[in-house]
Amino acid sequence: MAGGRLKQAAAALALVVGALLVAAVLAEGALRALAAAGNRLAKQVAAVDPFAIKIEPHGAFGYRQRPGAVLLYANGTRATANAEGFRGPEVAVPKPAGTYRVVLLGESSTHGWYVSDSETIDAYLRGILAARRPDLRTEVVNLAYDGYDAYQMWQRLLDDGTKFQPDLVIVNAGVNDVRNAKYRGLRDPDPRTLIWEGDLVRLRQEQAAGGPSLKTRLKHLLYLARLPGVVRENLARARRARSGAAAAGPFPDAADNFQKNIERVAAVARSLGATLLLSTPPSALALRDAPREMPPRDYWLADAATTQRYRDTLAARLGAVAARLAAAGGPVRLVSHALPGRLFLDDVHLTPEGNRAMAEDFAAAIAPFLPAKR
Repeated sequence: MAGGRLKQAAAALALVVGALLVAAVLAEGALRALAAAGNRLAKQVAAVDPFAIKIEPHGAFGYRQRPGAVLLYANGTRATANAEGFRGPEVAVPKPAGTYRVVLLGESSTHGWYVSDSETIDAYLRGILAARRPDLRTEVVNLAYDGYDAYQMWQRLLDDGTKFQPDLVIVNAGVNDVRNAKYRGLRDPDPRTLIWEGDLVRLRQEQAAGGPSLKTRLKHLLYLARLPGVVRENLARARRARSGAAAAGPFPDAADNFQKNIERVAAVARSLGATLLLSTPPSALALRDAPREMPPRDYWLADAATTQRYRDTLAARLGAVAARLAAAGGPVRLVSHALPGRLFLDDVHLTPEGNRAMAEDFAAAIAPFLPAKR
């Protein structure tokens, strides 16, 4: 009798497990079909394959493009990271004698957003310098990346830039630090400002463990395993949007934090004996001929006007740092830009022609610091 009941229980359990497996298979297929059909939630699930992430952590809070990773933009262009983890040709370490090397720090507009590898600021600057000074071997290393604020630029210069022995460092900053003005009582660093931090925490743990966890492998294989995380993130984003709308900001701490990190970059450049160019990315928000389509971005504050005012605040801080360092005798220059609206893709990202114009501005500022012709 007992044996019969055990067999019945086992059969019932097998039936339940089988039904769950069938349901899971059907749900997995449905999610994949919805993603292919363009369903927003299903497309989000498809996009968060943990094996497809394009970044990697460095240091306690830094991140950079994973060596060899390719970012595919919706307009068909791509951003390719070389074996050193930056966009552009690799360079020799240590720096060869007779080489004048520029390290470029910045955000997505400096990294090159929605443009090909040959249409970035660094690509154009490389060509301009080579054409103007054929007698001098010049190199440009683009250590900018999407989402960077001034803290991330400082970390990138410390961890990667110093080994390249730059003769000149360009800092093109003042967009993503505006985003930090959403947070009251900003810390140094502040986890609230570290985008992709959830992924970076996981990646750091997996680096320490020697490889991906079983959970990560399941999320790579199954859309269903990714779904709860995507739903949680959407709910958290909605909560952040509601709390952000109710906040009294923008808060001034972000400007102090920005200045502190620019001064940190300047200190590193000084320790390397490098010239420093300080620049604020041009903004289309105040232009009459700005692009028509400029939807609010996550790095905006309440609206375009508030965002532009804080951008102006950061630009003024940058100018004050440049003036103070120059007055102390440092090789520092503030670089200004005046670009028409037709050279913008949106509020701050530039067309290839806009990137070329930025490169021309930088080349003109670099020229007095180049070694004299022999």
